[in-house]
Amino acid sequence: MRAFALLLIGLALPAGATELVFVGDVSFAGRAPPRTWTQGDNPLSAFAEVFREADLAVANAEGLLTTERPAAYAEKRLDIGASPAWARAFREAGIDLVGLANNHTWDGGASGLLENARALADTKVSLFGAAETAAHAEAAFRLPGAPACVAIVPATLKSNRPPRRGAAAAYYPGAAGLQRLTRAVSALRDEGCAVLVSVHWGREGVHYPPSDVRAAAHALVDAGARVVVGHHPHVLQGVEFRRPPGCDSPQCTAAIAYSLGNFVFWNRDPRKTETGVLSVRLSAKGALERLALRPARISGPNLRPKPVVGADAERFLTRVAPYSEPFGTRVTLSGGVLLFEPPPP
Repeated sequence: MRAFALLLIGLALPAGATELVFVGDVSFAGRAPPRTWTQGDNPLSAFAEVFREADLAVANAEGLLTTERPAAYAEKRLDIGASPAWARAFREAGIDLVGLANNHTWDGGASGLLENARALADTKVSLFGAAETAAHAEAAFRLPGAPACVAIVPATLKSNRPPRRGAAAAYYPGAAGLQRLTRAVSALRDEGCAVLVSVHWGREGVHYPPSDVRAAAHALVDAGARVVVGHHPHVLQGVEFRRPPGCDSPQCTAAIAYSLGNFVFWNRDPRKTETGVLSVRLSAKGALERLALRPARISGPNLRPKPVVGADAERFLTRVAPYSEPFGTRVTLSGGVLLFEPPPP
C-alpha cells in the first residue's frame, strides 16, 4: 500500500495511516471457470497490485457459488450464480475480505448460503455478512495491526428471499432493522473504533440515491460511522460528506459513497460498465484523511475491469462528477484518480 500511495499522489503515506480499498458488486455468472487457472483467467487480476498494496481490500460477492443451481435461478432475472471454482479468484487477486450480505444471500436457502461461504472460506479469504449464526454473520471485521481500532460492519437492507433456519445473514429490514444496525455502529464507536459500514441498498440503475437511502446513510453517520460504502444499484452514485450532530471539527467528517456500481459483472447497459476502486485513508487516530476513486471500465467477455487513463479519465470525470453535485462535494482528477472533497465551510 505504501508504494501505491506514492505512485498515486507523489507523496509518501502519512505515518500511521491506514489505507483500505473497496470495490462493488462481483459476479462470475455466465462464465465457465477455466480448466487450467492462470492470472489472465482471473477478471480481478488487473487490480491485483492495488489490492495487495492496501492494508485491506474488500469486495461484495453477489450470486451464490454452488455446485447445483438454486431453484431461484430458474428465474433468469435473478440468475447471477456461478461455479464454486470461481471462489479462488478473490484471494488470488489480493482481496482480503469478501462481503456476503446482499439481496442474493438467501437465493439458495440456508444450504446455498453455507455452501457459498464454505467455498470462499476454503480459499482462506476472510468473510463477513453471512454465516451459520447471527452473531458470526453480523460481526464486524476488525482490521488487525491497525494503529487504531478499525471495524467494518456488513449489512444488507434488501433480500430477494426470506431468511431460512440453519443460517444467518447481516440483514436489517425496515425501520426496526436500521435501528438495530445503528445501535451496532454506536457500540463500536463507543469502543473507540473508526467504524466503516459496507451496505447493500437502494434502487438499481439510478445514479442518485432515493430519499430513504439518504436517510439511512445519515442515520449511520450520526450513529458513528466514519465511512459508509454502498452497493446494489449496479451503477456509480455520488459521494456525500457529513458531520454528525454536535461535532464541528473537520476530524469528525464522515463520507458516504452511495454506490460503487459493478466491478465484475455481465452488463447490457454501458453505464453499468463504469466502475472503480474506492480508496479510503484513515489517520493513525481513525479520522478520514482522503477519499479517492481509481476509475475503471468493465470490458470484454471476461468481464475484466480495466483502468481508465489519460483523456478517457477526463471524460470519466465529466460523466460521474454530477452524481456528487447535489451534496456539494468537489470532485477533481489528480494523478489519474478522482479525489472527493467536502464543500467549503
